[in-house]
Amino acid sequence: MIRNILAAHFDQYPRMQPQDAVKLIYQNEFGPGHMITDTRKAILRLQQELEGLTLDGNEPLYEAIGNGLCRLNLRPCLKKGIPVQDILSLFLDTAKGVQGDKKQFLKKLQMLQQMAEQDETPFYAAELDYYLITYQEKKYPAVHHSDIYNASYHPAYRVVLQKKLKDYLASRREAEKK
Repeated sequence: MIRNILAAHFDQYPRMQPQDAVKLIYQNEFGPGHMITDTRKAILRLQQELEGLTLDGNEPLYEAIGNGLCRLNLRPCLKKGIPVQDILSLFLDTAKGVQGDKKQFLKKLQMLQQMAEQDETPFYAAELDYYLITYQEKKYPAVHHSDIYNASYHPAYRVVLQKKLKDYLASRREAEKK
């Protein structure tokens, strides 16, 4: 349920802004398809991002975002030696397979508003209301993380299907045993 996912992320990332919560909900509903306009560009973007990462921190390999999806964190991928092509395959498979539904997305935004009104978010309800007014005017596009979130947490991940990731990791462990 999106409420539990949001609550967990608010605990983990207390500097989240309305924009970051909306991004999480967007990814939960629509997956990463909005990022794939050109496969070659997706490959280059991933390679460039991986090259620019420092391997500090102790983040988990992945974080559930609900709806069968997770954020596959790139730093732990590098530490574990997961090949770029494998990350890309998981990402592209997910982008092709997840469609989403605008009505469900809007319901999830309403849940976020309820949470803000009940003081269960790291931001004020009024901040969220203002953000959602401008967001609606733009017709609910995919968004980036806020500057505050980027500066605080340095996110580097790809959204993938959690089951496919777990299957991949299991097959990788099996191959390593041989």
